[in-house]
Amino acid sequence: MIRKSVRRFIYFILSGVIIGYALYHLWMAFWPNIKTETAHMVNVYDNIDAQAYVVRNENTIDDDLYGFVNFNLTDAEKIEKNGVIALVYPSEKEAVIDKKINFIKRELNRLEDLKKFGLGLSFNPASIDPRAYLEINDFIKNINDFEFNKLKKNRDNLLCLINERQISAGQNLNMDEKISQLNNELYKLNLQKNKNIKKVLAKDSGYFVGHTDGYENSFSYNDILNIKVDQVDSLIKSYSANCNNNSAKLVTDSKWFVACNLERNDVLKLNLDQYVELFIPLVSANKIKARVVAINQQDKNSVAAVVLECDYIDEEILCMRSEPIKIGIAEYSGISISKDAIHEKLLTRNVIDNETGKEKNEEKNVTGVYVRHGRQMAFREINIVFSDEDYVICNPDENNANLFSGRTIKEYDEIVVKGRDLYDGKFI
Repeated sequence: MIRKSVRRFIYFILSGVIIGYALYHLWMAFWPNIKTETAHMVNVYDNIDAQAYVVRNENTIDDDLYGFVNFNLTDAEKIEKNGVIALVYPSEKEAVIDKKINFIKRELNRLEDLKKFGLGLSFNPASIDPRAYLEINDFIKNINDFEFNKLKKNRDNLLCLINERQISAGQNLNMDEKISQLNNELYKLNLQKNKNIKKVLAKDSGYFVGHTDGYENSFSYNDILNIKVDQVDSLIKSYSANCNNNSAKLVTDSKWFVACNLERNDVLKLNLDQYVELFIPLVSANKIKARVVAINQQDKNSVAAVVLECDYIDEEILCMRSEPIKIGIAEYSGISISKDAIHEKLLTRNVIDNETGKEKNEEKNVTGVYVRHGRQMAFREINIVFSDEDYVICNPDENNANLFSGRTIKEYDEIVVKGRDLYDGKFI
């Protein structure tokens, strides 16, 4: 009786295993546990992240600036040698008078130009309107970019265009009375003007910056190519964001340098005189072309002090000193694939033996992925051109000589990134 019960139990267990095995394969056949992703073309950069320190050829303006100082330039504006950088007034009253005089002179010039325009023989209002629209767009752009110092010029240009539009439409603008009134006011202001106004002249040509940060002489511009790792580290650690708006400086050379310390693996990606793209995310949206001009390290396995030479100038760049940067080594274009999708497979192909002229089989382990074609699975070899932690970039060109099989993936293929028991030709 006991033996019969044991046999029944064993039969029951075996039947359950067989039925479960059959149900599992039916389930996998009709509802396979496969996840796919659509292949897309992408562009990626091979970047090196670093903390940078900027060294320029710059000189603070050391003239006697006691009194009321009015700088004539805006940041990043170019000035020639002996050009007027600023005017120093004995008091604020004289500065206000001089400002009014300059304003009236500009108004007189504008009115004289309008008067000449009104004496023209023919007018074309259609040519004025597009210029006005462009000026309005530029006005809005300067507001969005916080370029408030440019708004006054936009306003004056727009006002001039509106007056020209009125004249071209036949409206008579009597400017003689206004010109006479401004000339009288100018005469009275000139009588009050103090003659003891000091001019601050540029000792060299360069780019004006209306403040200093105290690090203008932190490292010699002429010795930058010899900078060492510990010096770069010391400059970055000692830097503290500081701004003195009561002083100013001239950057006297358009070439400036970025110094940073890089680990050995990153240094191996660089060569002297190599051109890279510099991206400074917290300062500028522009990618700056730079050249590797120095790689200083004690030995080939140590950290290196790398120096990049740049010549792009704008207001933001002239104000930066120490910022995080990205050094773009190369740009890669291809199909992005998750590393979870990559497999290895032994492939065989027929080739012609150069010695015998006969066909022979050639085998090779290749890297590839499985793609879904309808209800079947197919293996496709891939040619990896760039690899990151989570994904690779593959060349989709089937004519590439690196392909053993001569077939690879293409854009919009359904790449299998998750699944079990994957093989070429599997029904899914």
